[in-house]
Amino acid sequence: MWWRSVALFLSVSSGIFSTSPALAQSLAFSRNPRTFETVQSSLFIKGMAHSCLAIKNIPDGMPCNPANVPLQKKPKLGIELLLSNGYSSLNNVRKLIKGEVSDELVDTLFSEGKIIQIEANAELDFQSNLLNARYTPLTVKGLSVVRNEANPDVELSVMEEKGFMFQTGIETFDNLFLGVQARFVERKFIRQQFKLISLGTTAGRDALKAKEQTATYIEPGATWILAKKWQPRVSLLVANLGSVSPEYDELKVPVDVQFGFGISPPVKWGELEISLEYKSLSYEEETDFEKLRFGGSYNFGAMNLVAGLDANGISGGIFYALDQIDAGVLFSTTKLTNEDEDFFTQTVYVQLGWRI
Repeated sequence: MWWRSVALFLSVSSGIFSTSPALAQSLAFSRNPRTFETVQSSLFIKGMAHSCLAIKNIPDGMPCNPANVPLQKKPKLGIELLLSNGYSSLNNVRKLIKGEVSDELVDTLFSEGKIIQIEANAELDFQSNLLNARYTPLTVKGLSVVRNEANPDVELSVMEEKGFMFQTGIETFDNLFLGVQARFVERKFIRQQFKLISLGTTAGRDALKAKEQTATYIEPGATWILAKKWQPRVSLLVANLGSVSPEYDELKVPVDVQFGFGISPPVKWGELEISLEYKSLSYEEETDFEKLRFGGSYNFGAMNLVAGLDANGISGGIFYALDQIDAGVLFSTTKLTNEDEDFFTQTVYVQLGWRI
């Protein structure tokens, strides 16, 4: 009865979320390949599988590479709100982060066989061809997986962040653009694996206490645009260069050198952009192949079609950007590559925005 009610609720709101039983003997943090704990991204960027360093124009947010700031067409100020299915658990996830743990909350979040995955984000940003700025009052990401009916194992990863980001860039010579961005972040998180029965003890409840962390990152980037018909572009970004306090073993965000290559093949109508990128986002990829991400976008008037592919999933969506209002919907799916894991998710992201 409970599952039917939830399915009906998600169907009405255009959310899709399906699971099949998990067979893994050992737990590994698994996630939708478009939602990452410490990476904030817009719907357009998610749609391209985060392959965005060499993309000239991001219609719903700031560029992935600060070197692309001078490529902005005109100044704009906007508000963006993003939400994924599973949003009915948003209030419970925030209670958990705040330490408001009760028997009712535990039963709701960790019901046997239940999988919860959610992302919610709000941001205010200003963009120009000299300086970009973004304020994020709240972003929440959560994943909860319960396995093993006889003695349930719980895999839990939830995070709440807020902060500021600033970008600037200049054109030097021969279409070489250089830029830098500064990120200031405050986060609370819980990242644990435990037996469900342990929550009946004081020590078990203590495992659900959120940890706090502040971070400052200074991230330089570069983009070189070749004077060719297809506008080939090579991009570089040094991500996560900075400091965090305090440091925790369960949440590692190492320095990551990212590379991107993009082209804009001429088309009769609209604008087409294709991008291939090498970057780490979960910071747990085991092979270089898992760091490769491929994305494409097609713009025609107010409409943007996006698609992305990487080793762990595919995504596709549509985004409309009018003069003052923008809106989009994105579908993403993944199946873990672990042979012992039978875990499959389908996620829908919805985003609304207002710009002047």
